[in-house]
Amino acid sequence: METHTYICAYCSKEYVPRRRKVQKYCSDTCRVKAHFQKNKLPKNKTGLAKLKTDETYKEKINLAGIGNAAIANVATETLKSLFTSDDNKPLTKGDFKTLMAQFKKRYEKIDNMPRRADGTLAYFDSKEKKIVYL
Repeated sequence: METHTYICAYCSKEYVPRRRKVQKYCSDTCRVKAHFQKNKLPKNKTGLAKLKTDETYKEKINLAGIGNAAIANVATETLKSLFTSDDNKPLTKGDFKTLMAQFKKRYEKIDNMPRRADGTLAYFDSKEKKIVYL
């Protein structure tokens, strides 16, 4: 081992090398910091490093891209409707209105019967021909 002292290229401290070859830095920390200082990326206003990008490339909107997006959207919606069972499809406003119309035709509220203990009202089911509590 050497007994000669060297000066660190990063922090300018004197040190005795720990390896056989001549070292430039006193420690791994100084070596890593020197590397980042040498290869530092320019920073923007937020303090984050800017990545180098090709300034000549700019994204453009074109009809082919719009057409491809529309075709993909139609294809996914079609496949979704084909493979989704009726039990798992969402209820639309039209479906809700139809359901309520059927409910009003089938069940008629009975005004002169008292409520049940849990507070539900009595209805006459015209299809089953009996009184139900809903």
